Amino acid sequence: MGHFFRQFSSPAELARYLRSFGLLTVFISILLLIIQTLFTPVPLFILVAANGFIFGVLGGIIISLSGSVLGATIAFLAARLLGRNFLSRFLKPEYLDKVHSFSRKDGPKVVFFARLIPVLPSSIVSYLAGLSNMRFTPYFLATTLGKLPEIVVYSLLGHGFGHLDNLPAQLFLAILITIIAYFFYRWHKKTGI
Repeated sequence: MGHFFRQFSSPAELARYLRSFGLLTVFISILLLIIQTLFTPVPLFILVAANGFIFGVLGGIIISLSGSVLGATIAFLAARLLGRNFLSRFLKPEYLDKVHSFSRKDGPKVVFFARLIPVLPSSIVSYLAGLSNMRFTPYFLATTLGKLPEIVVYSLLGHGFGHLDNLPAQLFLAILITIIAYFFYRWHKKTGI
């Protein structure tokens, strides 16, 4: 899968390839995002930026967030249903109890911040959360809110740098992204979440 994406030198090239599927473009894009979230064969940026290029900022955000959160949900449920019993054979019960206690109380906060860090593989965060004792609803909310800033920025970049061909427009886009990043930083400092 990684080899597949290496043939595209930019999100615009990937966007042109995805457009070749016509009416299936949305479905193919969501499927690729699910695969990216489950196995992380390629950085999220190239897919989300391509969606921003194809579907515009709002459409790109909706499609990218849907595919990414769906993939994270599948990974969480797969780990929850298939992995917890297997893991319990190798870890002491008291250790698992500590992990479960921590995950129920602080797990959503950890997931939220892990999603904000682009270099952390989404698949690892999802599988570990599924192995923990965290409830699904807080996980889902933390995942959605944590992925949103990154997806907004990548969608803006994909749409903006693909469609805005003059320096003032690109400068405006860079300033807008900086303002969004600053807003999330201030929100984190104020709420502690």
